[in-house]
Amino acid sequence: MIHILVGTKAQFIKMAPLMQRLQTKGLIFNLIDLGQHSLITKSLREEFGIKEPDISLSEGKNITNLSQASIWLIKIMTKSLSSKWVRKNIFQGEKGVCLIHGDTLSTLLGLYLAKTAGLKVAHIEAGLRSFCWLEPFPEEIIRVIAMRFSDFLFAPSEWAFRNLIHTGLGKKAILLCGNTGQEAVFLSLLKKVDLNLEIKDYVLVTFHRIENIFSRGRLIFILNIIKTISERFPLIFVQHPPTLHQLKKFGFDLYLKNLKNIFYLQILSHSHFIYLLKNSLFVITDGGSIQEEAYYLGKPCLLLRRYTERNEGLNENVILSNFNYKIAQDFIDNFKNFIHKDKLTASTEVSDSILDFLRDYV
Repeated sequence: MIHILVGTKAQFIKMAPLMQRLQTKGLIFNLIDLGQHSLITKSLREEFGIKEPDISLSEGKNITNLSQASIWLIKIMTKSLSSKWVRKNIFQGEKGVCLIHGDTLSTLLGLYLAKTAGLKVAHIEAGLRSFCWLEPFPEEIIRVIAMRFSDFLFAPSEWAFRNLIHTGLGKKAILLCGNTGQEAVFLSLLKKVDLNLEIKDYVLVTFHRIENIFSRGRLIFILNIIKTISERFPLIFVQHPPTLHQLKKFGFDLYLKNLKNIFYLQILSHSHFIYLLKNSLFVITDGGSIQEEAYYLGKPCLLLRRYTERNEGLNENVILSNFNYKIAQDFIDNFKNFIHKDKLTASTEVSDSILDFLRDYV
């Protein structure tokens, strides 16, 4: 049995192509939703045509702050102290392999649950490293733990594969021809999208990383960049709930309200966001997945980080801001120099390669 364990929006998006292939082939799999973003993953299931979860550990709301995350984690950990309970109530008494993805709390929790149940664990998107323990935090730490204790490590690039070899994990590493995220972008581009936008030649902005939104200094930097851009271009700001909360906490929401030429949107479906990204002049973000999506679309991207765990597009279409005003200003002034040809194909080769390797568990 293949068990697929997801909890966040990004995890579901990147695992959706794999789940679609399983469904297309008529193969049974156990979908476990940990519920970190339960409302969002519900809408994503409808968007990508994925079956309802076989197991849902938390329903009713999205986790948007640290206190909620702590309560959610404690509840699940308390239930899972018994290996017998985990095998029966999460993995339905089935043996096999559990697929975990990425670098979130759900990744770490999935690893723990699968190992408690005595299952093999396959880490999708393994080998990514920023080589800085505090950025992104806690993702870099979670990533290293997940790679160390997983049984199979699916590396999405030669760079990620080499990282696994250099850290002594080469025997568990499987090199893929790409990332399932690229397949997800292609699937979303196929969908008909109508946002009723009359704005053209806009810039897309979104950020949510802990190390950014909990730092007054970094928020000031980001807001100054937003102000600079809004004086030259229309700006669409996609707001995450934690970002909104921190902006209000620091009183910066009032500052934003006084800026003109900014249009605000809440969290969107993946197809709607990809539509906005594809049609933007450029994007400013701190999201690693969005860095990848900008690379696939050949879209200029100013990354609000000092370090990134991905090398897709770096110094091509993607520029690390390093929270340096000169770097940011140079990017804004010369963004057309960072436009590249898109990298999209209609291939399902990545998902098929993963399933081919796991054929003994189907």
